[in-house]
Amino acid sequence: MKTTLTIMIAFFMISTSFLFGQNETVERFESVPNEVFKEALVSGEFIVLDVRTVEEYETGNIEGAKLLDYNGEHFKQALEDMPKDQKYLVYCAVGVRSKAAMNDMKDAGFKYVLELDKGIEEWD
Repeated sequence: MKTTLTIMIAFFMISTSFLFGQNETVERFESVPNEVFKEALVSGEFIVLDVRTVEEYETGNIEGAKLLDYNGEHFKQALEDMPKDQKYLVYCAVGVRSKAAMNDMKDAGFKYVLELDKGIEEWD
């Protein structure tokens, strides 16, 4: 009886730790092609950031994207105020600012950022 109870407790502890461990976000920072970016976008698991200027954003953007001008004076402070454990998609015009933004996000303690490799200009 004591052995059975011990086995049941051990099994419960192992299965519980396994389940809770699955909820942790694995670190990932990667430039991805359109197809991968679109799949992530459709999943609904991501916060989408457009790191272009206001003027660029107003000419067209990915639906649901939040504007966070990489060259704006509040970019670094905005990163500090954002939740680090969320998943993010980042894009700009051709991929230069979004790559830099992804690196800044990594340095700021974010865990999961995918960047649109060639930017919105190659979006189809």
